[in-house]
Amino acid sequence: MKIIKWGVIAIGVVVVLLLATIIIVPHVVDVQKYKPQIEKMASEATGRPLTLGGEIKISLFPWVGVSLADLHLGNPPGFKDKDLLTVKSFEFRVKLLPLLTKDIQVKKLLLDGAYLSLEKLKDGRGNWEGLGQSDRKAVAQSKKQSSKESATGLPIKSLIVGEIAITNGVLIWEDHAVEVKKEISAINLRVQDVFLDKPVHLAFSADVDGQPVSLKGKVGPLGKTPGKGTIPLDFVLKAMNQLNVSIKGKLVDPLSKQTFDLNLNISP
Repeated sequence: MKIIKWGVIAIGVVVVLLLATIIIVPHVVDVQKYKPQIEKMASEATGRPLTLGGEIKISLFPWVGVSLADLHLGNPPGFKDKDLLTVKSFEFRVKLLPLLTKDIQVKKLLLDGAYLSLEKLKDGRGNWEGLGQSDRKAVAQSKKQSSKESATGLPIKSLIVGEIAITNGVLIWEDHAVEVKKEISAINLRVQDVFLDKPVHLAFSADVDGQPVSLKGKVGPLGKTPGKGTIPLDFVLKAMNQLNVSIKGKLVDPLSKQTFDLNLNISP
């Protein structure tokens, strides 16, 4: 009995020390000191130069969180823009302990000021090609895992998301072979209070070549196995201050069959 008693006490002490470490470490470790190593690892993983101009902040308990600012992901040689992607700020927080039981509890995912420039040269090369090919084994493993998830749905027990917000985004598409350039600016997406057993409400807006476009409505419930089964949706699309489209219907097995049944009602 004494052995059991002291064993329980020892385990308790270890747990307390572990929790104390998780809480204290982010406050005593200077993350900025490791920024060059982080940039190097990210550059090797993407195959592109990556720099972080702003401060990096991390937290470990009760929310695992990371925030960063002024991210730049470079272009290969020969392309017009210096960067493929720039991000003004990014913040992500997820609860730590529930992850052990595949219970995903995200407090927030915020992305502000993302600028993505997709460019295709006259010889057909795109600036996105080869991104991340420095780790082919990881890519192959990811494809294998993705195929498995398609058949069974996403491998999570539950999902709760407080807020997803993309603000002030810009997407540029330029094809030099046909001399076409398109710009989607003022991209804003907001999703709040996500649960598997309730409809997910979202609001999206942007300017497409200077013309306003918006999409508002709901999708779901997503069900106990997200990505599998029938998912209802109900949206209203508005474009160019003239077009009004009501979209109602359902998606069936979006991770595998990817079939849909939609009714469109267009009004001027």
